Amino acid sequence: MNKIGEGHGIIYMQIINNQNKLLSSVGQPAPDLVNKRLIFKDILSGKIKIASSKVDDDDNKIIDFSAPLLLDKKIVGIVRIGLDRSSMDKILSESRQNIFLFSLFIVLIALLSMWLLYHDQNRHLAGIVEMERQLEKAERLSSLGQLAAGVAHEIRNPLNAISIAAQRLNRDFIPSDSQKADDFRNISGIIKDEIKRLNGIIEEFLTFSKSRRLDFCKFSVTELLQKIVNLMKEEASLRGISIETTWKEQPAQIFMDVNKLQQAFINLIKNAMESITAQQGKVFITVDREGKNYIVVKISDSGCGMTEEEITKIFNPEYTTKEKGVGLGIPLAFEIIRGHGGDIQVVSRKNKGTTFDVILPRERFNEIS
Repeated sequence: MNKIGEGHGIIYMQIINNQNKLLSSVGQPAPDLVNKRLIFKDILSGKIKIASSKVDDDDNKIIDFSAPLLLDKKIVGIVRIGLDRSSMDKILSESRQNIFLFSLFIVLIALLSMWLLYHDQNRHLAGIVEMERQLEKAERLSSLGQLAAGVAHEIRNPLNAISIAAQRLNRDFIPSDSQKADDFRNISGIIKDEIKRLNGIIEEFLTFSKSRRLDFCKFSVTELLQKIVNLMKEEASLRGISIETTWKEQPAQIFMDVNKLQQAFINLIKNAMESITAQQGKVFITVDREGKNYIVVKISDSGCGMTEEEITKIFNPEYTTKEKGVGLGIPLAFEIIRGHGGDIQVVSRKNKGTTFDVILPRERFNEIS
């Protein structure tokens, strides 16, 4: 008994027979644990397999165990052991603290997961809404393109006949009276101008309906823009507008449909020029890099600018602020740029001018068929 009781945190150890007599003992139980006869009786009868209790004896923190002593499977006595539980309490306290910290960590992970799920769900919902908006817009554009192709051919035949008739009237049927001749020429001029305007609208519709069929090759953006500037300088000069260019990235070669992209840039530059209502104005064209894989073309003007509401509408084919024409220039440009895998961003302030940022990828993009 003495040997068993050494170390191991054992404060006392007793063996008591079934007559409640102490047979052997090491150490002394705390006063609060001396009398446990009722518990001993239940253990000896087999009602309780093991009994335990805690007590604080001065500086000692004890846990008392009582268990049956078996001999040939019969209960012949009781073994009673008192163990020092200070280290056990420390372990339990640390375990509780670890459990609390772990639970707190799990709660934080759960909250973070819920927030990420909510954020991701909102992002996907926003993406779905944007896809629906783009799909609706694509359907409108497709319908408009099909309508344009059909209507344009139907209009052109009578329009050509009117144009030929007007030319013949102007050539062969001018009145001899000088006053009437002047009126005749004015009316003929109006007919000629209106036929020209209608032809322009038809061409705009036809171009719009064919804007998605692209033929790619590698070409310089700066070379294309310089060609456009040379073509439009005369018209700009007549309007009192100067066009200034800055090529920060040159030659800025990308895969493009040269004719279609030229049409897109012409539309944007024309729009910039038409927004300038003052006697003098400027259009700035800049080519720069956007990251490693993109080229950005900035087309800025000193024109009338736009409100936030107008900016949200300018890419819709049914929206226009022009008195003449159908306002397909910017939507057409947007469709062509999008067909190149690019994007157009707009920054504008009322009476402060507008900037169109045309972002184009350097590498080949599989266009929409």
